[in-house]
Amino acid sequence: MNLKQLEYFVSVAETLNFTKAAKKCFISQTAMTQQIRALEEGIGAALFIRDKHHVELTPAGRVFMNEARVILARAEEAVKLARSAAEGISGSISIGFIRGYEQSLFSETLRNFHEAYPNISIRLIRENMNALYGLLEDGECDVAFNLSPNVCKFQELSHHFLKAYPLMAVLYPGHPLAARKHLSYRELAGEEFIIMQPKGRPNDEAEEVILCYNRGGYVPNIVSREKEVQTLLLMVSAGLGIAVLPEYAVRYYRNTRNLVVIPMLKEEGEKEEETLDFEVSWLMENHNPAIEKLLQWVKVMNVTE
Repeated sequence: MNLKQLEYFVSVAETLNFTKAAKKCFISQTAMTQQIRALEEGIGAALFIRDKHHVELTPAGRVFMNEARVILARAEEAVKLARSAAEGISGSISIGFIRGYEQSLFSETLRNFHEAYPNISIRLIRENMNALYGLLEDGECDVAFNLSPNVCKFQELSHHFLKAYPLMAVLYPGHPLAARKHLSYRELAGEEFIIMQPKGRPNDEAEEVILCYNRGGYVPNIVSREKEVQTLLLMVSAGLGIAVLPEYAVRYYRNTRNLVVIPMLKEEGEKEEETLDFEVSWLMENHNPAIEKLLQWVKVMNVTE
């Protein structure tokens, strides 16, 4: 039994005429008769009572007609879903994002994308920078919203620049530098740093260490390494150290009483603010069509921020 036989059967059952059904299906009457006979043999039951002047469904034929219509409808729907998935209109996508980015307007990006493509299911993965690159390479993540300092190490990845985020020094209110409008790395040389450094991440991959060394000429005194932004900010507010974070991670804390957020300058005495590039990345060999839909949305609509 195959779908064509079901189509032929339904056509005969609806017209109760082999000649009309054959014309409707663009086959000969002989071929129609042979296909119906093969279907009945496969089922093991007669579906029609027929003679030269009369065609009628048997009880088995009436039951089978209802089921055949359901099967054909489901098959047609399956084809539509498959085509939609191939075009990226339905399906699924796993989206990774760096820890702290949930404090940004990332939720608006997700909401707008979901409204545009409601049949694409979304799975979210929150991780640190290098872990996200690894998940992309392993195929466990389709796209990642991430900082871009180390993307050159991953030759299999494509990436699209989104925005340069300012870097901010985060201090407790009683800190001697809390009244400053801007800060340079050299001015933080004697400070105790609390950094975002998930387990297993070496110091030479920490943005804070790289920037302090390149801009200020020193390796920062790290007193604590935290995995969550909220814990880091709580420690800063308690006076246990200072932090340097991208603007998106502290956007909603700039006007709080227990934290002071100050823009960082690239060089002491200059006006150019320090920034970190932010991007969306994906594995070149990942052919999930939903990726292109998300990328089009991000590029065209510019809804990331």
